[in-house]
Amino acid sequence: MKFEKPIVGVHVRRTDKVGTEAAFHKLDEYMEHVEEYYRTAALATSSSVKRVYLASDDPTVLGEARKKYPDYVFLGDPEIAKTASINSRYSDDSLRGIIADIHLLSKCDYLVCTFSSQVCRVAYEVMQTLHTDASSYFYSLDDIYYFGGQSAHNQRARQSHKPREGRGEIALEVGDVLGIAGNHWDGYSKGINRRTNQEGMYPSFKAEELLYEVQMPTYPEAEGKQ
Repeated sequence: MKFEKPIVGVHVRRTDKVGTEAAFHKLDEYMEHVEEYYRTAALATSSSVKRVYLASDDPTVLGEARKKYPDYVFLGDPEIAKTASINSRYSDDSLRGIIADIHLLSKCDYLVCTFSSQVCRVAYEVMQTLHTDASSYFYSLDDIYYFGGQSAHNQRARQSHKPREGRGEIALEVGDVLGIAGNHWDGYSKGINRRTNQEGMYPSFKAEELLYEVQMPTYPEAEGKQ
C-alpha cells in the first residue's frame, strides 16, 4: 500500500451499529467533508493528488468509493473489512486488521468518521499523541468526542422549549438537567431530560454545558517521600 501524504482518513461504520447505536450515513456525507478539506488544502499546497485511506466493516464501501469518486485515490484493504463482519469480528485476523486501521487512520492529515464508533475515537486519540493539538483535524458526522466509560455528559437547559408535533422533540424548562447522547450537527442534539425522563431531540443552542467541581487528591503520602 502506497501510503503517502496528503491523505484523509475515512472510517465508515456499518453492520450491527446502524439502527441500534447510530444512524446510517451515506458515503456522500463523508466525502463532502473530504472534498472540503482538499479545497482548503489547495490554497496552501500545489499537490493535485487527493488520497483517502478508507476503513470500514463493510467490504463493499471501497469499491463504491472508487466507482463514484474516480478523481480520488482510495487506499484500503477489503479483507480487513471482511474480518470485521459480525461472524469473524473476534478472530485474531480481525484484531490485527482493526489495529492496522486505527494506526493508519491516526497517521492521516485529517479524519472523517462517526464518533459513535470506538474505532474512530481511538484513532483520534492516537492522532492526538502525534500533534501538539489535533482538535481541528477531524469531522464527526454524529457524536461529539467522549471517552468510553466516562461519567455522564450533562447539559443544563438555558431556555425553555415547547416540542413541535411529529418531530421527536422533548420539552425543556429552564434549569432542566439533560443527558446528551449526541450532537446531530443540524441544530439539534439528542438526549434525555432527567426531570421528566423524556428522550428525544432538543435545539442545541437552548442548552449549555453543566460543569462539576471535583476535589482532586493531593497525595500527601507522596510528599513525605521526597
